[in-house]
This record gives sequence, C-alpha cells and structure tokens, in this order.
Amino acid sequence: MSFSGSISNALSGLRASSLAAELVSSNLANATNEDYAVRNISLSSRSYGGVQVDGVLRQVNEPLLGEWRRAGADTAGLETRTSYLARVDRLLGAPDEAGSLSSLMTRFESSLVSAAARPDLPIRQEIVLSSARDLAGAFKVISTGVQDLRTEIDTDIGRLVGEVNASLQQIVDLNRRIGSAQPDGIHSQSLSDLRQTEIDRISELVPLRVLPRDNGAVALVSTSGAVLLDGTAAELEFTASGVVTEHMTLQDDLVSGISIDGVDIPVFGDNSRLKGGRLAAMFELRDETLVGYQGEIDALARNLVERFQNSGLDPTIGAGDAGLLTDGGFAFAATDEVGISRRLEINAQVDPEAGGALWRLRDGLYAPAPGPSGDGALLLGMIDALKGDLPVASGSKAGLVATASELTSMLASGIATDLTQGEDRLSFASARSAELTEQRLLDGVDSDTELQKLMQIERAYAANAKVLQIVDEMLDVLMGVT
Repeated sequence: MSFSGSISNALSGLRASSLAAELVSSNLANATNEDYAVRNISLSSRSYGGVQVDGVLRQVNEPLLGEWRRAGADTAGLETRTSYLARVDRLLGAPDEAGSLSSLMTRFESSLVSAAARPDLPIRQEIVLSSARDLAGAFKVISTGVQDLRTEIDTDIGRLVGEVNASLQQIVDLNRRIGSAQPDGIHSQSLSDLRQTEIDRISELVPLRVLPRDNGAVALVSTSGAVLLDGTAAELEFTASGVVTEHMTLQDDLVSGISIDGVDIPVFGDNSRLKGGRLAAMFELRDETLVGYQGEIDALARNLVERFQNSGLDPTIGAGDAGLLTDGGFAFAATDEVGISRRLEINAQVDPEAGGALWRLRDGLYAPAPGPSGDGALLLGMIDALKGDLPVASGSKAGLVATASELTSMLASGIATDLTQGEDRLSFASARSAELTEQRLLDGVDSDTELQKLMQIERAYAANAKVLQIVDEMLDVLMGVT
C-alpha cells in the first residue's frame, strides 16, 4: 500500500473515532434525560480502503414509544377525571362528617323532632330555622362548586388547545429544519429529540399515531382519525366561556366544542376524534359527568322542596304559594328545575330577619296569627314529609320512592362509587404506564456500555495514530531526515 493510501486510511479512522467519541460523550451527558435517544455511529468500509461515516443513528423503539404514549394519554385522562370526581365528593362530604349534606339533612330532621316534642319553645323553632337554612346553604355551595369546576375546566381546555396549536407549529418548523439538515447528522438528531419532546407533550392531551414522511418529516394523526399535522399543522379552535352555569351545555350550543380547521368534531364519547387523552376527559367532565351530577343535585333539591310545598301538609299554603323551602323565594315550578339547588332559600314567612315569625313553623307558613302554643301537628307533619316515601320526579332515579335521607345518601354514595371505580381504573393505567416507562428506560443510555465503547474508540484512535507515526518515520528515512 502506498504512503498516501496509508495516510488516507488512518485519517479516515481518526475522523470516525473522533465522531464516535463525541457521540459517547453526548450519550453519557444525557444518561438521565428520558427524552434523549441514544446515538450510534454508522460505519462502512471504503472500496479503496479505510472507513466511511455513513451517518448517526438514533436508537428508538418506535412500537414501544407508541405504546408508551398511548398509555400516558390514558393515564392522564383518568388522572384528570379522578381528580375532579374527588373534588365533587369533597363538596358533598362524608356522611359522618360535620357539615356534609347527609349530616345536615339528619340535623334538620332531628331539629323538627325536637321542636315537635316542645312546640311551645321558640328556641327549638329557631334551631329548625337554622338547620333548614344550613341545609339550603349546602345545596347552594355544592351547586356553585360544581359549576365552578365546569368553569375551571372550560378555561383549562382553552389553555391546552393553545398549547396543542403551539406544539404543532413547532413540529412543522422542526420537520423543515430536519429536512434541510445534513441527513443522519448530529444536528438533525438533536432536532429529532426536540420534535419527540413536542410529540410527547401533545400525545398526553390527544393520543397520536406518528407517520413517517419524506426527508425525515413526520405526520400526526389522532388514534381516532383526526389529522393534526401532515405537511402543515391543523388549527384547533375553541372559545372559552369565562363563566359556565347550570343552563350552559354543549348540546344547547351554549359552551364551545372543538373544531379542526373550521370543522366541528365530536369531543367525547364513542365517536370522539380526540378520544383517550386529557382533552377528551375534560370535555366529558364539563359536558356530561358534571352536568349529570348537577341534574342529580337539582333532582334532590326539587324532591325536598315538593315535600314541603304540598298544601295537604300545611292548609295555609294556597295555590301558587311557596313552602318552607322555596325557589329563590317563590313557589317551585316543575318547568324550571335546572339550577334549583343553587336557588334554594328558606321561606321569608318564618324568618324574623326577613320580617317573618318563627311561630309560623308551628302554626302555618301563612297563618295570620299564632295558634295554640302546644299544637305540634304541623311540625309532626313536616317530619312525616321528610321520612315519607315520595317518588323522585327527575334525574337518574326518576320514579324511585324513598325518604329524603335515603335519597341524600344515594347521591353521596353514587358519587363515591364513581370515584372508587375511577381510582381503580387509574391504578391499573398507572401501573401499565410505569411498566412501559421502565421498558423505555432500558433502551436509554447504558453508562457501562458507553464506557466500553470509549475504550474501543481509544484503541482504534491509538492504532490509527500509530500508523501515521510509522508513515512519518518512514518518510523521514527515505528523505534522509535524521
């Protein structure tokens, strides 16, 4: 072999060793970076001798990465759902917790029993008024809390949609830069890492399929078929409402759904185009789960109002008159049930602060004057009204016959059951996601392997350097250089 050939071969080996050492250094520096893909140098033999650097390869297990992303989306959706169910559960409180809806219902019932035993004592009538006011206040707090959660979700959806749009534009830019970078070069691999991070960020919100395109670019399609990026990015459009109330639902077009490039898409349920991630879970919570809970709370409030609005209970109640519990101070109308729990108020006729009188709890809400102080018939009738089996007029339990306490317990236990089931599903999804994360980390940087590579690189570098040294010495001999 000629001197020039030997020098060329050795220099190609030195260049390859230098690049390989640089990759090992990069790998070791990112050993704890979960978003980093291990780099390996790709080499081949040159036909005229030496080695040729074919490129830099990112070590990525695409099927595993796809499964990990989908598992992460499932977990994120279930985490979102479970966290909001837990907050609704706290609004109602545990049955044995002071201030819970169940305990306040029990306290109200007990106050009526106490007042009926001594109808002549104003202090006991005062306790009835106080317990009834606390019960009505609890309904207001729960209803307001549910709508505050819907408002919070609505605001967060707007923020997340903005983040998705920003990430999609970033991926479009990275696709362009990767396509214009040196093929399989170090720079393009770093850009691919950045793109993978952006895709991971979107996939938590919307489960994705990543499809390869020419020049290293990728397209993104949701697992349920919505094209989010293919060459150009789709634009997701959503308008936050600011404040969401009981009457505002997606079905009535009073809150915003999502459109992609101007086309409205289903956002939750079996036909959802975003199914499986955090965004779909938030829409389901805002437009189905929490709307359903609000309906159940309103149904219970209506049932409670109707128990005391019956003229058979209190003969002083005339047509169009409100009972002890009112709809914002007025009689309840069945056509205006939505939001009744937030409008629940005590009849001003029995409230001294509103110009009423406590004795009307004993003698009739609209009685013109006090009756016999020892007559507890009306108070006993109120107890029977609470403990009696009254059919539920609306909600998922429509037609069910139960007492007020039983219905209250059913509402609380139903939400608690939903929460428990959600936590069980989340536990399974989290375990699956953790297992896939562990498998993914096994494909990450192995420090021992990289150090072994470095030792091999050092030997190859030394060998090529030795060739150059020998050629140099031989040239010195031939040229008579001492």
